[in-house]
Amino acid sequence: MDTPSEGDGEVRIPVTVLTGVLGAGKTTLLRYILEKPHGYRVAVIQNEFSEEMGMEAPLFTDAKGDTIKDVYELPNGCLCCSAKDGLIGMLDVLLEQKDRFDYVLVEATGIADPESVCEVFWVDDGLGSRVYLDGVLALVDAYHVFSYLGKSEAEPEAEKGKALGLEAEALKQVACADVLILNKVDLVSEDRRSRACAVLREINPTARMLESRFAEVPLGEILGLQAFDKDRLAAAVLAIPAMDGQEPGHEHAHSHSDGHGHCNCEGILPRAHGIESVLLHGEDGALYDPDKVRSWMADVLWEGSAGFVYRCKGLFRGPSEEEAEPRETVAHALQGVGKLFEIEEAKVSSAGSKLLFVGRGLKRDALAAGLQKCQADT
Repeated sequence: MDTPSEGDGEVRIPVTVLTGVLGAGKTTLLRYILEKPHGYRVAVIQNEFSEEMGMEAPLFTDAKGDTIKDVYELPNGCLCCSAKDGLIGMLDVLLEQKDRFDYVLVEATGIADPESVCEVFWVDDGLGSRVYLDGVLALVDAYHVFSYLGKSEAEPEAEKGKALGLEAEALKQVACADVLILNKVDLVSEDRRSRACAVLREINPTARMLESRFAEVPLGEILGLQAFDKDRLAAAVLAIPAMDGQEPGHEHAHSHSDGHGHCNCEGILPRAHGIESVLLHGEDGALYDPDKVRSWMADVLWEGSAGFVYRCKGLFRGPSEEEAEPRETVAHALQGVGKLFEIEEAKVSSAGSKLLFVGRGLKRDALAAGLQKCQADT
């Protein structure tokens, strides 16, 4: 799923999913993409056209010159279209004219579950042969960020007690993102901006962080991410810092053992956010069977045996799945959103194993024990 091209050499189109609660600035970002002369050819798919977008540009036409309903071509070369009749249907329409754009940006509604949008690109085989999920963006309002995340006590006096009732959606959007855009930073103090960044980093320790005014960001920072590329994923996992010297309120690392060695399990987040993460370190020198890890992940993600996991990514050492003798020891990259996941061999040098889980109500002991049981037979 992570490669931009298939075996027949056909280049697939990258699709980026844009999330953010109401008022975060998604429409402002989309307007910037569709109006400014930035040089990128982007097809933007909205849930339905916003009156704020002011669609006055010529309609999009097919090769015969016939107008295609709900697709507009903008003067800067970008396209804007509506997914009100279904995301897959609109992507099918666009892909008939894929020589006219290089990127697709899909806007999710303010209360949309990012998992459900991402699932489209895993479960639809026909679509997956023509597009690939490039990454997930979450736009966050710097002024209201603490209310969004259920932290109203951190709001200015005028905002206290005005939690917006969007906590669950906002937390999941932040947890699932590959890039976090903290918007409206010009409206808050430096101290408030720093605290907002710290909270977002706690919820999602591996996401890239951008800051913006009026939702204007370099498009090269949010398009062409290849966030699900196994080698980039492996590099990101290796870069996760050790959680030594954690701030007060964080869970400290502790180990679990069933008599056959141990794996370290670190709780990274204070549970007050409602979202927490667990970082597992494999036992030194241990190898893990990819098939056993797949079975374990199916139990974790599909059956909820270790809590509600929104996003997971990791790297573990184990036998190669190539049919060759003797079987080589290689690195395997794990990535998942919601109930969907995949495991592939990664060309990266790694002496150990490390897996990160982000979600709600995570059961650290169950996760650690599950990984322990995935050790390869010797």
